Amino acid sequence: MKYSFKIGSVWGIPVELHLTFLLLMVGVFVLFYPEFYSFILIVFLFVFVFFHELAHSIMARRNQIKVRKIILYPIGGVSEIEEVPENPSIEWRMAFAGPVTSLILGAALLGLSQLIPIRLPLSIVPSELPSLGNLLFDLGFLNLLLGAFNLIPAFPMDGGRVFRALLAERMKYSDATKYAVYLGRLFGIGMVIVGFVFPEYFPLIIVGIFVYIGASEEAEQTILSTTLANVRVRDVMQSQVGSVNPEQTLTEALEVMFKARYHDALVEIDREFQGVVTWNELMKIAPEQRNTLKVGEMPLKKISVCQDESVLEAYKITTRQRMDLLPVVDCETSTKVVGVLTSEGIANAYEKARNSR
Repeated sequence: MKYSFKIGSVWGIPVELHLTFLLLMVGVFVLFYPEFYSFILIVFLFVFVFFHELAHSIMARRNQIKVRKIILYPIGGVSEIEEVPENPSIEWRMAFAGPVTSLILGAALLGLSQLIPIRLPLSIVPSELPSLGNLLFDLGFLNLLLGAFNLIPAFPMDGGRVFRALLAERMKYSDATKYAVYLGRLFGIGMVIVGFVFPEYFPLIIVGIFVYIGASEEAEQTILSTTLANVRVRDVMQSQVGSVNPEQTLTEALEVMFKARYHDALVEIDREFQGVVTWNELMKIAPEQRNTLKVGEMPLKKISVCQDESVLEAYKITTRQRMDLLPVVDCETSTKVVGVLTSEGIANAYEKARNSR
């Protein structure tokens, strides 16, 4: 996702911090300087948002769903998973895990705040900071707020996914998403109105805009999934495509790419599929070596899709592998290429279906 950068990984899951989190920390530091208490709260909030998202990821992995990465925002985070679970009961459990974790942490911190009403050592922090008990109380309250906010039954909050999953047990997935998105947009508009009517709640305007945009993006993503799931690869693939053989040079492969206007090239021997040579791999080779190195000496992606597969599955492969061209093979003979599916073909299929709604 744009405007986020990696800060580490946990159990092989990359963890990224969104730029807005840094902007919030800088803003709080500048506004409240030289009082550091609010800044400390924001730093701890970052930690607890991470635990919130980690709970989602753990639940996903328990259900054999791959987690690509975790992105942390000031008012929550995003666990990017391989795909939305088809089973509604799995989806609502995954969504519910985050808020429950925040609520449990909040309750535990509130309890500790009553048991440890002591002051932090003056040698560590300035004397004007509140007691450790007060710090734990505020952190507990923030966790309860984080958990409660994410339980709002509207996208893009976790509560919206729980709501969608419960509806999906009784109706079509697309209809369930439509109602959850509609509710999310209403919540977003309501927050913006409250922020304008009551100036003391001005931050609700920003949150409302975030909620409205998030709900709209969820609607688009669902349209994409449901649309492409019903289209077969054979309906949108190209039967005519340029290819290269392993004995051709990299320069010749680039010429085929430019002519076909795709950043990848199909590699065949006597019409038998050998793999795909990608633009990214070719760009690693110095220009003066491309006239001598052959395609067969390059690492090839031996990835293909059957012509009877759904375009949605093909889309997932191209996104995951960062490929612009996906070979389509005969379902009975995996080495016989019958066409290619391009990113342009996928986009056209989506646009046509989207415009025909």
